[in-house]
Amino acid sequence: MRLTDLTDLTLVTETTAAQDPHATYRALRERWGPVAPVYLEPGAPAWLVLDHNDIVRIARDDQRFSRRSETWNGHERRLLATGSRLHPMIPSVERFSPHHQDGVERARLRAPIDDIFSGLDEAVLGTMLRTTCNQLIDEFAEDGKADIVSQYSAVLPVLAIAQYFGFDFRTGRRVAHLAREVMSPMEINTDVLPEFEGILGEHIGARWAHPTDDIVGQLIQHGAYRSPVEVAHSLITILCAANSPMESWVSSTLLYLLTDTRTPGKVGSGYLGIDQAMDETLWRNSPSANLPPRFATQDMLLGDKYIEQGDAVLLAVSAASHEIARQSEDAWDRAENRSQLAFGNGPHRCPARRLARIVTRNAVDTLLKRLDVRLAIEVEEIDWMPSPWERRPMRLPVRFTPPIKVGMHWTEGLPTHARSLLT
Repeated sequence: MRLTDLTDLTLVTETTAAQDPHATYRALRERWGPVAPVYLEPGAPAWLVLDHNDIVRIARDDQRFSRRSETWNGHERRLLATGSRLHPMIPSVERFSPHHQDGVERARLRAPIDDIFSGLDEAVLGTMLRTTCNQLIDEFAEDGKADIVSQYSAVLPVLAIAQYFGFDFRTGRRVAHLAREVMSPMEINTDVLPEFEGILGEHIGARWAHPTDDIVGQLIQHGAYRSPVEVAHSLITILCAANSPMESWVSSTLLYLLTDTRTPGKVGSGYLGIDQAMDETLWRNSPSANLPPRFATQDMLLGDKYIEQGDAVLLAVSAASHEIARQSEDAWDRAENRSQLAFGNGPHRCPARRLARIVTRNAVDTLLKRLDVRLAIEVEEIDWMPSPWERRPMRLPVRFTPPIKVGMHWTEGLPTHARSLLT
């Protein structure tokens, strides 16, 4: 069974945009087994791996499954249209970032990122995050309603990271918007990527000439990068790869807390904390549903499927994690389970797991302390982003009791423990 012989396949976006994505995964398993052919977009096929053990084995093997997207056999067959939204994730030319390299080159380009993220000061980062969260909440707190995707979770992650990288709040907000647009599966203005690269290039060039103490300055001073281009490619990868999954994690955790019948009264009561709610989100509906493709470096058999050199292979980590979660209804059974795959596995495992948890925890905690949010629509009315990679709601309309503004801060109407955030 070869990809080139198959037609009438399921679009991979059906595993993320459906009301019940796991029904789609189950249907794929029943039809094809643990390795299913799907369309990345109409006419562009790939293999979707659904089995936990297969996913771990492939993620750890960058000799047979490369991240170098220019080796995809779909490029020479022109399977992607000129304006395809898949080009940023599967570029046809070499990219000098650890996300798009393997082996020694990946290790060289990854080392500065690992060192920077491992040295994050959680106290400083937490303070900056809470300040940013409150700034965003202040913009809609008086309205009594908001879309916490477009007005909060879609803006916060990269905005916070951008400030940590040395951008001011205004420029950081623009960078956050552009990073989200670059990774969007929807139609966008084609001028977005040049503007994004231009802002980053100017920022990096200034710090290459005059080093600073922010993260970009630290990346340059690390010594591993050989040119500003390598810094730029790695920075683009960090901003783009971090924003969508973190947006998804924040939105999905809030949705879980607002709608799951097992949750009310448990968060903050000692039975279920925000961290446990975040973990349950990863287990049951992983925000990173399907990890971006690897590309086979040789012909091989995977189960009963014939994988040809250059075939794209996606890892359905949400499907694999969900199957484990189904084995027990008790969240505590999964508290120490280390088989969670939301952050990947092997040499390309996400370098910002700690950062992602800090951002998500602060975003969820601050919003719930500030406002008594409640979902303004039925769960069945939620539209899901048709992304090949992430499972995230397109919007989450909420209502809440507007606090009363006193002086420069919103204080009246807030719980006592929340006022300390703003005074």
